Amino acid sequence: MLSNTFEYPQPPFTQAIQLYGDRSGSKGTFKFTGLAWIQNTKVILVQGDEQSLNSAAEWRCLQRLIALAHRLKKPIVFWNLPIAYIAKIQRKTTLASAQAIQRTELELLRLPGPIIAVVDGINNIEHTAQELIWNDGIVLVASTDTQSSQQKQVKIAAHPTDIAPAILELISQAETISATELVKNRQESLHALIERRHRNV
Repeated sequence: MLSNTFEYPQPPFTQAIQLYGDRSGSKGTFKFTGLAWIQNTKVILVQGDEQSLNSAAEWRCLQRLIALAHRLKKPIVFWNLPIAYIAKIQRKTTLASAQAIQRTELELLRLPGPIIAVVDGINNIEHTAQELIWNDGIVLVASTDTQSSQQKQVKIAAHPTDIAPAILELISQAETISATELVKNRQESLHALIERRHRNV
């Protein structure tokens, strides 16, 4: 992967190194991919939106970032990147995309470290429930009148200054769980989603 120093403009990140996943050096439609620091905690950050991951090449780029998180033993943070939602749509487009998505999902299931999502914006909150399949914790950046989730792995950040503590708390929680248990929890979430879909058919 190619890289360059990049001053990420948005808190809670204090430093970042952008990594380009494709051989051409293109970052695709991701807004940011690379290493980022929250205080002294280093994470792999992937920021995008519903228009990201619209090709097999971008899914392969994501696979390489997941592999990097695995190799460096660092948490991975997805910011406004509804993976489950996008995968449901994109796997129907081409065989290449379907294969790349399947490989990415397997890599996510097997990742031994924490996977945290940050969901910023009303349009993204509706995807939160299904995104818990791949994530060990979710930070919802929402107003104080948003209904608080009873789930331990969902944190509400009512103010920008609440985001960093929420991410760090979820990472800390996930790191107390063994890699085997993290993988098992993700598999159970996936199986539950599949069963719900079958019931609704």
